Amino acid sequence: MRRPFLRLKTGAALRLAAAAAVLLASCAGCGGLLPASTEFKSEPERTQLTLWKWVPTPSQMVEIEREFERQHPDIDLVVKHIGNADAYRQKLAVGLAGGKGPDILAVQVGASANRFKPFLEPLASYAMREWGAEWRSLFSKLALDQSRFSGDGFVVLPGGLTVTPLIYYDQQRFQDAGVKPPATYEELKEAVKRLRTAFPDLTPGIGIGGKNGWALRDVFLSIAGQLAPGQLEAAQAGETAWTDEALVDSFRWLKKMFDDGVFIENSLDYSLVPDLSEKFLGNELAMLSSGSWGLSGMTREAAGTYNPHRVGVFPLPALEPGREANVAATVDVAWAMNRDSAHKDAAWAFIAFMTMGTGQQIWADTLQVLPAARHVEVDSGAMYGPLEQDALRLTQTMLAGQVAGARELEDDDVQERLYRVLQALVAGSLAPEEAAARMEDQEGLKEGKGS
Repeated sequence: MRRPFLRLKTGAALRLAAAAAVLLASCAGCGGLLPASTEFKSEPERTQLTLWKWVPTPSQMVEIEREFERQHPDIDLVVKHIGNADAYRQKLAVGLAGGKGPDILAVQVGASANRFKPFLEPLASYAMREWGAEWRSLFSKLALDQSRFSGDGFVVLPGGLTVTPLIYYDQQRFQDAGVKPPATYEELKEAVKRLRTAFPDLTPGIGIGGKNGWALRDVFLSIAGQLAPGQLEAAQAGETAWTDEALVDSFRWLKKMFDDGVFIENSLDYSLVPDLSEKFLGNELAMLSSGSWGLSGMTREAAGTYNPHRVGVFPLPALEPGREANVAATVDVAWAMNRDSAHKDAAWAFIAFMTMGTGQQIWADTLQVLPAARHVEVDSGAMYGPLEQDALRLTQTMLAGQVAGARELEDDDVQERLYRVLQALVAGSLAPEEAAARMEDQEGLKEGKGS
């Protein structure tokens, strides 16, 4: 009698134990039913936020990424760096058009931002929510005005400013040749002559990357800023003709500078990076036309690669008596949000960090860009020495009061046409009058003819 009973009792116990096991398993995440030491705990899932850019450079990005993720531990910033600007824009165009673009993208204001505008989220409402109704006053006027090139909805916000052209010069070469930074065009020609005599093995003239149409554009904008102030902007807007005599004279002056040997021969064969940058750092050039981003290589941080190649800076000199040196300025990097992003709050957190937050200060401290936010300042003590501090002060002075206009044109087609026209002018296949006429040929511009 006992054995059957025991068998029945054992079977019931097994069934009860099995049922209890199922119950406990189903409630394992409920808490309280299992000892604390055996409860299942998982890390909170982090939002993966994608960023595509050509700058900041990978080395500059290390601290930016580290600090952003420290402030936003719930976000995992996934960065794709494409260092060549042209390759970057091509990759971006394909990605956005195919619905596989990043959450955040770096762009330049003007033509580049307008090209991608259909894919971008307006940011004005985000800025108002974050910083209040007076948020526009937090940015420099120049930076905000250029960000508005793409409309009052602000599909881009400024991340930093650069100015061009700046002429970088080898201090030791200048001293050995008895040359000082020139203030006039005649002094510039004399400097080139003395350097050629003192260093016959040196490539004579200012290195300019004519293979990059934008390098020629930067110098042309400075020339036009001296000879035809405001006219280039008016020509873009259709308010004056490209064949206006002052603009034709600007084309003449660019050609004259090449004919006078102020710029190196065969410039159309060279890009600024890496071709001429390597020649300059390799002591094959005494002067190089570039932009304010070059200051990033003249800091104490860069001492290992910079010293002993000490470098100073001067602007393109006054071309005629009564003219003043100037620069073109741009929001060289503006931050934008993909309108199709699934993580818009996280994307905005990064944009706010890079425009008004710690990221703006971190990046400005590298001197890759100058601050676009009014509250951010750059410490001149970061520069390698007095010569380099003077270069920074000169650049800041030019940005504060000697900007002739925007570096980036607003229309992508017009800008690309200008690149080709300037290259043809330098090559000698177009006369200055013909160059101006090509820019005025709007029908040819639309059809891509006559370039």
